[in-house]
Amino acid sequence: MIPFVNRCPLRNESRLSPALEPPSRGAPRPMNIHITARRCLCATILTLSLAACGHSASSRPDGGRVAESGSSTTTTSGVSTTTTASAQSAVIDAYLAYWRAVDSYGSQTAPFDANQFKTTFDPVATGAQYDSLFQRLQLNRAQGLVYRGRENAQHRPVVTDLSGDRAVLTDCADDFGGIFDTRQNTYVQPLTPGEHSKITAVLTKVNGAWKVSTQGAGDTRCTP
Repeated sequence: MIPFVNRCPLRNESRLSPALEPPSRGAPRPMNIHITARRCLCATILTLSLAACGHSASSRPDGGRVAESGSSTTTTSGVSTTTTASAQSAVIDAYLAYWRAVDSYGSQTAPFDANQFKTTFDPVATGAQYDSLFQRLQLNRAQGLVYRGRENAQHRPVVTDLSGDRAVLTDCADDFGGIFDTRQNTYVQPLTPGEHSKITAVLTKVNGAWKVSTQGAGDTRCTP
């Protein structure tokens, strides 16, 4: 610590006023040093206080102009970003699981079984899409129609909206296979290998699990 130098010494009246006549003999006149000393002491305390305050502010990078704060903003931002990415990943995983169930179940030729259907699609579909699949796949089984060539189809889903328990994504999927008639031993629709279909799907979170609630027909072509 730098030692403090007292810059307010007691006044010496004889030095400040050399032209004055010396006092007459007799009782000496006392100097009023108590008042002067008290003034110097007050000035010293004030100077030290100002110096202490100035040192506290100037030692900080912001000069004391900005209130100190922790890293809560950065931490909160990091958690928010991580949470959003994790939620999007969960939506995409649920969407891909949906298609695996559709392709696997749709390729089978056994008679339609409502319990088997429920076991397969209850974890991945809900609402209008669940009902649509129930009707479509039940009719396919009755007509001997199955999915062929779609086992290795690639999906490229991207989440476009995620708010609460609702998510929207778009997909540009491969058109590798199609619907095959096992009775006629032929495809009932023209194959379009090398092309891609745009699919829009809405997923809803039900009891903590994402499920496809609506899915577009995929009639629009796209480029991955």
